[in-house]
Amino acid sequence: MLKNFFEIDYVMYKQLSNIKKKISHAYLFNLNDNIYAEDFIFSFICEILCETHNYQEEFNQCLKCKQILNRNYDDLKIIKPDNNVIKKDQIDELQSSFSKSSLIGNKRVYVIYDVEKLNLSAANSLLKFLEEPTDGIIAILLTNNINIVLKTITSRCQILNFKKNNLNDLIKYYNINENLTYYKLLFVIWKKNKFDEMDAEKNNLIINSVLFIKYLEKNKLKSIVFIKNKFYDIFKTKEEIDVFFKCVILFYNDVISYKINNKILYFDNYEKEIKDSSNIDFNILFKKLKILIEKEKLIEKNINLNLLMDGLIIDMEGIEND
Repeated sequence: MLKNFFEIDYVMYKQLSNIKKKISHAYLFNLNDNIYAEDFIFSFICEILCETHNYQEEFNQCLKCKQILNRNYDDLKIIKPDNNVIKKDQIDELQSSFSKSSLIGNKRVYVIYDVEKLNLSAANSLLKFLEEPTDGIIAILLTNNINIVLKTITSRCQILNFKKNNLNDLIKYYNINENLTYYKLLFVIWKKNKFDEMDAEKNNLIINSVLFIKYLEKNKLKSIVFIKNKFYDIFKTKEEIDVFFKCVILFYNDVISYKINNKILYFDNYEKEIKDSSNIDFNILFKKLKILIEKEKLIEKNINLNLLMDGLIIDMEGIEND
């Protein structure tokens, strides 16, 4: 039921509500990895294939809508890539199925996931289907990579764009109350918005990034010894050290944010460390951020990582001795 998404994405809600009044033959949804997108779309399909429900209770009790939401309805066909490719026989089977009259209603819907993965022959078959639309047959095409969808397909569809999720969307969607720092950094640094894709090793990277900063603030140049003995036990690759720098940069951004308005954006579970570092002068904090950003850029230039980390500590120590 589209009303469920009124507060989640008002713009998309209004678009689909207006579209529902005059259904077109083909829609291409640019999902943008939005966590609500699939539920949103299938509620839209419910309202295409089933009568409009005035109340949530009616929607919840509707057998047809339950079947649609469970992807188990005769007038709803779903195609997904087979071994990362959508093949011609999948489109041919769809066309054959929809060539027969429906025994249920006057509208039928087919959904194609990852439409950018159509091979050439499948794309040509789909184009014929789109160019010669049959009354009551509606295409719902989905992609997270709209820029590589064939232009001949996009030109035959009405395009709708979901917004990208922000941190608050994800925290609310997954009802996260613990380990906020970990989940936030998974989203911000590793770009993961499916939190079942967790990795304990990366969790350690995040935690130790913060602990390293705490150690650095306390021990100054002695931190070089810590790097030699401990750091490379945790961070073994260029990619992992790049993650370390990103974490540290976000940490100092949080310190600055805390000094300005007592707001922690990412490191919620490290409030003590943030408070301890908030005693640092603004000028020094900004200089440290500048050094971190410059050092991070050097990683891509294949600089010797030992020299990089030694240089980081020396340069950051030098700031406070200016």
